[in-house]
Amino acid sequence: MSYLAPYAGRRFAVLRMGVRVDERTKLNLPGFHGDAFVRVFVEDTSRKRWRREIPEPRVRLRIGDCDNEIALWFELDSPQARTNSLHKIDTLVGALQRFREALAAEADIADHRASRKEGHVCRT
Repeated sequence: MSYLAPYAGRRFAVLRMGVRVDERTKLNLPGFHGDAFVRVFVEDTSRKRWRREIPEPRVRLRIGDCDNEIALWFELDSPQARTNSLHKIDTLVGALQRFREALAAEADIADHRASRKEGHVCRT
């Protein structure tokens, strides 16, 4: 079931014409305080007509919590910019995966310590 984990709690938006992805997902489980979220939007320009200017899709990636928000910029207007944008998101995904693995290892240690503490008898 771990392959379903990325989709847990995700609110799928109804895809509209001209939109590849439009999603705002809460990051916290129900019952936890805070309004942490990730917001992703990528416009679909495949059906846009153009003459002089190549259409530049609207692309948004925002991550926020109660107090702070970051917005990352992704450009597609040149081959170098496209390569950089894909590199940026690949680097972010990789860093998040390594962060998750390290956090899971620390969660296992915390669980182990908590179970030892419950069984620990203080002798004086």
